[in-house]
Amino acid sequence: LADLEAAHAADPEPPSESRELVQAGAELSRQKLELKNEIIQLQGAQSDLVRSGRQISDDIAARDRTLHDLDNVALQRRAALRRFNEDAFRALEWLEQNRGRFEQHVFAPVCLEAAVSDARYAPLIETVVGAGSLRMFVAQCDADYHTFTREVNDRLGLRVDVVRPARPLDAYRPPKPREALQALGFDGYALDFVEAPAPVLAALCARDSLHKVPLALGAVDNDQVEKHAPFKEYLAAGTRFAVSRGRYGSKAPTVMTSQVRPQARLLSQGESDEVGAARERLREEIDGLRDRAADNEAQMKRLSMREQKVRNAHRELEAREEELRQERQRIAKAAGQWERSRVHIEARRAQLAAAVAEDRRDGQARTQEERARIQRLLRDNASARAAAVSAAAAAVAQMPDHVHRAADAALAGLRDARALGELKAAAARHREAIAEAQQAFDRASDAYTAAKAEARRCLEETRTVTDGMSDEERQAVREAQELRRDASYEDLELELAACRQRLSLAANSGLSARVVEQYEERTARLAAMVVSEEDQAHHLRRLRSNKRRLRAQWERPLEDIVARIAASFRAMFDRIGCMGEVALLRAGDGIAPQPAPAEPAAEEGAAGPPVEAWCDDEDYGSWGVEIRVAFRKDERMRVLDNHRQSGGERAVSTILYLQSMQDLAAAPFRVVDEINQGMDQRNERLIHEIIVSTACRPGSSQYFLITPKLLPDLEYHPLMKVLCIFNGEWQPQHLDVARYISNARTS
Repeated sequence: LADLEAAHAADPEPPSESRELVQAGAELSRQKLELKNEIIQLQGAQSDLVRSGRQISDDIAARDRTLHDLDNVALQRRAALRRFNEDAFRALEWLEQNRGRFEQHVFAPVCLEAAVSDARYAPLIETVVGAGSLRMFVAQCDADYHTFTREVNDRLGLRVDVVRPARPLDAYRPPKPREALQALGFDGYALDFVEAPAPVLAALCARDSLHKVPLALGAVDNDQVEKHAPFKEYLAAGTRFAVSRGRYGSKAPTVMTSQVRPQARLLSQGESDEVGAARERLREEIDGLRDRAADNEAQMKRLSMREQKVRNAHRELEAREEELRQERQRIAKAAGQWERSRVHIEARRAQLAAAVAEDRRDGQARTQEERARIQRLLRDNASARAAAVSAAAAAVAQMPDHVHRAADAALAGLRDARALGELKAAAARHREAIAEAQQAFDRASDAYTAAKAEARRCLEETRTVTDGMSDEERQAVREAQELRRDASYEDLELELAACRQRLSLAANSGLSARVVEQYEERTARLAAMVVSEEDQAHHLRRLRSNKRRLRAQWERPLEDIVARIAASFRAMFDRIGCMGEVALLRAGDGIAPQPAPAEPAAEEGAAGPPVEAWCDDEDYGSWGVEIRVAFRKDERMRVLDNHRQSGGERAVSTILYLQSMQDLAAAPFRVVDEINQGMDQRNERLIHEIIVSTACRPGSSQYFLITPKLLPDLEYHPLMKVLCIFNGEWQPQHLDVARYISNARTS
């Protein structure tokens, strides 16, 4: 015991964990939390920059692809087609998605199918062909032509041109050999510089005469060309020359000139001004995006450096926290060892005291079992004290965690105190609202009590009035109550005043006692009139049924005939690139149908006959056939008359209407006189082709076309016969027809 006490005295009691250590640990935890939140914010900012960088990279890639597309001539032409004609572009998209519906290949617009072998001739070719021809589609058979027009023009409502060449490309011959053409200074015909499939070239020859128009980049001798060459049009030195010759006298040529557009729009193979502007704009956008990407990278570097600094500071705080934790463990361990030494000394002292007491009680007899019991008790006490010392040491080791939780609880207490203050303020506001609601409730309760007393008084007054009523009067009152269940007090007051006014008028008007008898007599006459009206209505329905049956016998065949004429008329207008329709015009068209007068029911509660919609369209003398046409793009169809259309347009419409009735006419022959007067060359050729194809069908009526002139190179049929009538004041007595034909061939 003396040795233990000496050793214990040499080892002073270690100091307990100070308050400064606890505060230092809490401060380190707070600083670590702030740094961790800052790291999270920096990572979020970096993620936003990464997403922005990806978006910028995608935008740069998209614009690079657009720049690459600008170098593709086909894509440039598609874009130009979309800018100049949206309907043609939509029709092209539909064609690409539905090519399986056609028997043969239908060619896309000419501007996509054709190419100019020498880019210098592109403006000249585009001047000859024209924008309308460059946007047209080309079909190779009639079935595909009708399918395209039905789906695109009729169902989709798009205004596009589609043609079906009537002759192959080999059938179009130039008016002069190419050697003679070069001798005049021309480089060749327009057809020589266009590369396209044969059907497309045939369509261009038929529509724009590419095989007849010579081209020259330089100047030519205009006098020689106009004097010796049969060209109606030629292009040289950037100028377009249109030559027309008189039909009589010296047939002197008349020349009209116009400048050629210096740059082609739809056939261009180079870069247009629009494409150059788009290219420059895309490059500027790419430069701006790259500047933004560089700014993002600089911001990312700054954020990364800041994050690295914050992480270094966080690691320093963790190192300091680890040192503080080790210091706490050292203090706790030293305190535990010192406490265990003290407990051991106390146990030894207890054992010594017990031994001294035992020596002093030598006179007392102790059994061996009692001594053993005491020794066991001492050992148990020592073990218990050692366990308690160990538990105390463990508790001291857990003290830092408890200190952290205490600090967190203190912070939570501050937040709860603030929330408690807000709740108290809200509770005060709620108490004020409750007081105001209580006052409103008291006022409503007083009003309810007063209204209840007033209602009770009215009920007593009503009972006093109704006690003396008869059964009929009570029934009338119940019906009135049921009828006016939802009426307000003000409505009842107004109705009561009106009833009193009527009663006053009745009392002062001196009504006769026969009012009821007169009412019954008029009711009987009204019932008789209703029966008579029902009989007349039944007779009227029978007459209308017979009239509808008779009308159906002739109206349906008439509608079928007009429908056949309309289908043929529409198809012929489609062939000339225009729109037209024929419809049966009734006298009542444009008048909204009116419901027929309602007929009375047979008995009360029974439904009457169905109400028919009717309009006055039985003036059959005013019936007719209405023709509506449209000859220009983006123009809605209008009724054919002498005010809206020109003479040539009326002539085209008239002859196509007559051709639509060719198969329906029962006459053995038909005569048309000078129908081609006033038409331009394109329409005259198309109309002549339609007349030939219609009149030369097997079983068709004989057709006489009388005209003072015809265009050259028209389409003829083996069943046709051409009769030249030589008559007039200036005709010679003897005609040498062979000489006339020879002169025509040589010229």
